[in-house]
Amino acid sequence: MSTTIATADVTVGEYSLRLNRAGEGNAEAVLFLHGSGPGATGMSNFGGTVGSFADTYDCLVPDLVGWGDSSHPENTPPGSRIRQNTEAVLGLLDELKLDRVHLVGNSLGGALALHLAAHAPERFGKVVCMGAAGAGNTAVPTPALMKLITFYDDPTPRAMAELISSMLHDPGLFGDRLGAIAEERLAAAVRPEVARSHRQTFARAPGGGIGLPETALNRISHDVLLVHGREDVIVPPEGSEWYARRIPNARMYLVPHCGHWAQIEQADRFAGVARSFLTGLI
Repeated sequence: MSTTIATADVTVGEYSLRLNRAGEGNAEAVLFLHGSGPGATGMSNFGGTVGSFADTYDCLVPDLVGWGDSSHPENTPPGSRIRQNTEAVLGLLDELKLDRVHLVGNSLGGALALHLAAHAPERFGKVVCMGAAGAGNTAVPTPALMKLITFYDDPTPRAMAELISSMLHDPGLFGDRLGAIAEERLAAAVRPEVARSHRQTFARAPGGGIGLPETALNRISHDVLLVHGREDVIVPPEGSEWYARRIPNARMYLVPHCGHWAQIEQADRFAGVARSFLTGLI
């Protein structure tokens, strides 16, 4: 059965957020937070995922500030992207009159989910992170992550295809569609404002980074599920293990035969474990 997705632009203070929504009217809401790759959007990360949740949940899939069709502020100080999106997400919930939502975040979106839970704990229920970035033992980027960070040094279709392949344990998942997918994502990535935002996001700030202090992680009281692909070369699984040892009510689920995009490469398994977690079965 196909899932009906409504798209709108929501003004939140000084920002405009592109919001995709499915299952509106369901009692509980889930906010999906995408990762940071060039050309990434809410739907590029979660377009194939929301259909597994929209029968039960009000699914909110925004483009974050600095990505896709949301705002691309011209002046973004180094290290401020997480702060911008913490403010924007809380404002979005206010605009939608949602008091409390569950969080699902991939990569940078996983780090953002933890920031939100620490900053405004009363606004969030359970938290699901996949390949969450920002762990204290992953300060040095992996070679694959460096290719993502430096993508705009050589933004070609081949480079995009290689980057997408690095997100997966089995690049054959996309078969002969990989080239077309790379071309489509490259077209979104090379928009001038998107390229500028990417460079701003990864600009070095003194003492910067997207991780939370251990003292803040220790105070997160939410139930947190850390899903990680065993073969993730972008953010190694040791990152989720590091988080699991510091967040009091965290548990880790290691997915075999899976890279950085568990929600894409192991879609059915991810949806099953995430739904079981949200409903309290695990």
